[in-house]
Parts: sequence; C-alpha cells; structure tokens
Amino acid sequence: MRSLFSGILLLTAGCSSTPAAGADAGDGAAPTNEGGQAPEASAPAAWPGPSNTGVPPGTTLTPYTDSCVITVDGTVIDSKTVNCDISIQAANVMIKNTKVNGRVALDADQPSSKQWSFTIQDSEVDAGAVQLSAVSDGNMTVLRCNLYGGENEVHCSENALTCTVQDSWLHGQYLPDDQPWHLGGFQSNGGTNIVVRHNTIVCDHAANSLGEGCTGDLNLIPDFAPVSGATIDSNFFGANLGSAYCTYGGEKSTSQYPHADHVVYTNNVFQRGSNSLCAAYGPVTGFDINGVGNQWINNTWEDGTVVPPEN
Repeated sequence: MRSLFSGILLLTAGCSSTPAAGADAGDGAAPTNEGGQAPEASAPAAWPGPSNTGVPPGTTLTPYTDSCVITVDGTVIDSKTVNCDISIQAANVMIKNTKVNGRVALDADQPSSKQWSFTIQDSEVDAGAVQLSAVSDGNMTVLRCNLYGGENEVHCSENALTCTVQDSWLHGQYLPDDQPWHLGGFQSNGGTNIVVRHNTIVCDHAANSLGEGCTGDLNLIPDFAPVSGATIDSNFFGANLGSAYCTYGGEKSTSQYPHADHVVYTNNVFQRGSNSLCAAYGPVTGFDINGVGNQWINNTWEDGTVVPPEN
C-alpha cells in the first residue's frame, strides 16, 4: 500500500457543492453538476500536453530498486520506473526521465525541510487513487512533466520556500463517486515565491453523484497563510463546467488571511468552453487588482479578447 505522508495540507475551502442563497461562489465549492458532463476540449497542440511533456520518447526505463525515502543530498533518479511514493528528505534531489507510479512529496511542515529541495523534470507522475497531490509540498521545481491522478497535481504549502512549475501538463484528477472532494490542478493554501509559467492546467474531472468535483484549474486560496508573491504567467487554463472558476487569485474575505499581495497574472489564455465562461461562474474570482503589488496584464480568451480581473 502506498504511504500517505503526514503534513500534506488539503484544500479546505468550501463544504458544499451548491452555494447557498447569497453565498460567495468563490469559497472553493464546486458547482452542482447533476449531469456529470464531460470536460471541455483539450489545449491546442502548441501548449504543454501529451506530445511535449513526460518521459522523452526513446527513453529506456529500468526498475527503481533503491529506497523510496531519499535522505542523501544530490541523489539522482534517472530513467527509472518507480512503483512507490517518493519522500524527499535531502537537498538537491533530481528526478528525471522517469515514470513514477505514486507520489513525489517533500513535507514542508517538517523542521528540517528548509534544507531539503528537489527538481523533477521530463517525467510522468501517476498519483493514483488518493486524496493527496501528485507532487508536493514545496522547495521544488517541476519542468516538462505530465502529472495526473490524486486530488491535485501540484500542491505548494504555506511553509514552502519556493515552488516553480513550468512547461508541464496538469490534468486527470481522481475523484471517487461517493466523496465530497474538491479537486484542482495547482493549489496553494497560502505562501510565497510561487512561479507557475507556461503550463496547461485543467481540472477536467466531471462532478460525481454528490455533485462534487473541481474547484478550479489554479487555486490560490489563503486558508493557512496569505498568498504573498505569486507569478502566474503564460499558462493555458482549460474549461470545465464542473469547475466553479478557472482560477482563484488569493483573496478570501472569510479567511484569517483575507488579502493577497504581489500576485501577478500575465499572458495567460483562458479556454471559453461551451458556456463561454471557462467554468460554471466565470474565469476568475478572488483577485484584487488594487492589492499591493497585484497585477493583471494581457490575460485573454483563446480568440485574443481580454479577460478582465474580478474587480
């Protein structure tokens, strides 16, 4: 059985799939989706996807037989098939050209975690049937990866020093039919030094029989700390009527940490989808253009039409 590392923080925003009368649909709840409609079309070929993420074609993979708990600085896992959850407890770990049937996690809540770090590149991660993220929790760089399974593809903790995700494909979340989970592509419950650049990010699971499913593609929801310093640049946000909004921008009036600062969205493209809104309620919520250092520049629909910020 795959281990489930303690200290991985889950999305706690929202409790009901149907916003109550007068409730703010931006609280992280998924919209009611009784029809369980299929997700919208995939991203255009020029964006990260099946042809340009994951293990490079022609790579020969051999079984990984070493420990799944990495404690030696500078460890390199190259061209392997890994059939376990990898726990990073060392600095400068590199995973490349590798298929992971499990999760990759650095527990940023641990006292020693500030000395730990890892990069995963040109790899595929199948998190499987778990209520956890495929890659987490911080002090990490994710490059050209194909990530799927689990509740979220990437989670960045409020205790992380840095989180960078670039040129990757985040999709294919897992959801049991009888569980009230809230899914997403990229998630942070607060934190700093976040860079999400040139990825295809889509929460593409249809709602289950409870009407539960996707919160959004990229979710900055300050449950445990303010969102302070996030660069969201040149991403493709996929449409899904089962999502509430395609992105949450770091503001949450009901949180102990209601205001975000230095959150910068630039050059992102939103897929309209069949309702022309990207998600059930719209493309973006929880973004304050008047917040300190916040910017919203050149974010568009696929046809080049401007997507305005929430306010």
